[in-house]
Parts: sequence; C-alpha cells; structure tokens
Amino acid sequence: MIKEHELDKLIICKKCHTLYEKVPLTKNEKAFCNECNVLLYQQDADMLNKSLALVITAGISLFIAFNFSIININIQGLEQSLTLTSLFMVLAEHEQYVVGLLFLFIIVIFPISILLSTFVLLFFMKIGKAPYLTKRLLILLAHLKPWNMVDIFFISLLVSMVKLFDIANIELGIAFVAFLFMLILDIIITKNLSFHELWLLHAQTYGYKDE
Repeated sequence: MIKEHELDKLIICKKCHTLYEKVPLTKNEKAFCNECNVLLYQQDADMLNKSLALVITAGISLFIAFNFSIININIQGLEQSLTLTSLFMVLAEHEQYVVGLLFLFIIVIFPISILLSTFVLLFFMKIGKAPYLTKRLLILLAHLKPWNMVDIFFISLLVSMVKLFDIANIELGIAFVAFLFMLILDIIITKNLSFHELWLLHAQTYGYKDE
C-alpha cells in the first residue's frame, strides 16, 4: 500500500496530466512539463517573505476599499457617495435580503477570511510553528478560494458605471483605486503562490508531523 508521503513525491501536470516524480531543485530553479512546457513547481527561497508582503498590502488596500467612498454619483444636482457598506444597506432597504447576504459573504466575509487565513498561514510557516493549524488553514483556503469573486463584483461595477455615464456624472473615489489595486495583488498572489507549492513548503518545514 502506497503511503501518503510517498504520493507527495509525485506531481501531475495540470494541463496534460502527465505524471512526474519530483526532483530537488536549487534556489530559483523551475521544473517544467516535457510535454506541454507548463510550470510544474519551483524553488523560491524568498516566496514566504514576498507573499507575506503582498498579503499585508492587499489587506491594507481592502481596508481602504471598505472604509472610503468607491464612487460619487451626481444626477441633476442630486449627489450620492457610495461605499461598499452603503451598497449593502441599500439592498437591505429595498428588501433584497438574499442578494444582500450574498453580497456580504462574497464581497466582505470571504475576501477578509481568505486574506486573514493566508496571512496566519504564511506567518506561522515562516517561523516554523503550529504545524496542525497551518495544515487546517491550507484545507480551509482550498474551500474558500472558489468563493473569492471580488473580480466578478468589480466587473459588474464597471458595467453599471458605463450604463450610468449617459445620465449621471460619476467620480471615482479612493476606494475604487484601492479595490483595483487589491485585485491586481490578488492575481499576483494567486499566480505566485499555488497550493501545490504551499503543501510542498509545508512538508519541507514540518515534515509529516501534525503536532
């Protein structure tokens, strides 16, 4: 019977599904698929430090996005400043409770949970503590990641703004810029920090101990 840690020595290409046995890499070396040239895994000695910096910056950007005006709308002299919090209140006032709850979870709770969990995970892996907690956080992040739909909300916001351009004057607030910056950081984090590399780093940091 094949043990779990023996399976960790294998990796499958996410594009062509070719199976490989992992070999040790030197600093900043990368392993590519022989069939389709897709990146399989890499050895980045500064991955934790860079990822922590990106996550902290993304968290600051998200905080700004939640606490400042995202857009200012002026329709025939009637001016309205909208924040992410006020958007939720507008939905509640119009009794759109289901949409409001979806908005609350997808735009507020899930992004904050993902950033906070990622920060705690990277911090403890950096100091080499709490192996059981970091393993649970990796599993939690795998479940939360598909619910990170901030990019879809941002696109929907852009579409709504385009429709309002003919009837209203729209000014972008500081939260809009912060939201866009957070999205860019999220893309960079997702690209440079794969779950496979996190599990590999977890195994290198803690071995196969859960205590």
